[in-house]
Amino acid sequence: MIKQPAFVLHSRPYRETSAMVDLFTPDFGLIRCIAKGVKKNMSQGQSLQPFIEYQIFFHGDSGLKNLDKYESQSLPLALQGDALFSGFYVNEVILRALRSEAEVEAESLYEAYSLALSHLQSQSLEYVLRMFELTLLEHMGQSYEWDFDFKTAEPIEADSHYGFFVEQGMSRVSHMYAAKNPNNCFYGQDLINLAQRDLTHASTLKMCKRLLRLALRPIIGYKPIQARELLKQYKHLSL
Repeated sequence: MIKQPAFVLHSRPYRETSAMVDLFTPDFGLIRCIAKGVKKNMSQGQSLQPFIEYQIFFHGDSGLKNLDKYESQSLPLALQGDALFSGFYVNEVILRALRSEAEVEAESLYEAYSLALSHLQSQSLEYVLRMFELTLLEHMGQSYEWDFDFKTAEPIEADSHYGFFVEQGMSRVSHMYAAKNPNNCFYGQDLINLAQRDLTHASTLKMCKRLLRLALRPIIGYKPIQARELLKQYKHLSL
């Protein structure tokens, strides 16, 4: 039997009384477990919920594990509105990114995830999400030198425009090219700020959202993020 701290990323019913649960752990990354009798535990106030850190005990050689026991290690986060959907977004992004690397050590990403959850209620959501996305890129081996032109190896110039090229980085483009391709072109000063992890400028934070969405696509896939679609529906209903 193996013991690990863990967060629930996703769960769904499995047979009559059980659930299939995707769990995020520091030593094994993403693992999938069968939680037997979990519906019975729900009636006793012991359900598995997202945004709570658990101590889990599981066994199994590979593939689908068996969840033997779980104990909550923290109080539930009372996330609401945009903060709640931001939490769902982070869960979905991790799940999609790690599916191809299941059961691989992810201690630094686990720490970043735990920190992001704790900040969703107290800090700018955009800032928290962008910082987490940067950590996810690094964990997946997609670190970029945002303040260097990958073609020339020259530093980024603050007043120039640069295009983003997947798995390569940034390269200077003409103002005409930037005007015709606004979705994947970015201002030099914002890239310099990003390289310094300075997201305090509104323009940099807005740019970072566009840029990281492009950078994450090869990792999480091109299908729409469900949490993002749910947020749109929620805001529409709230009008």
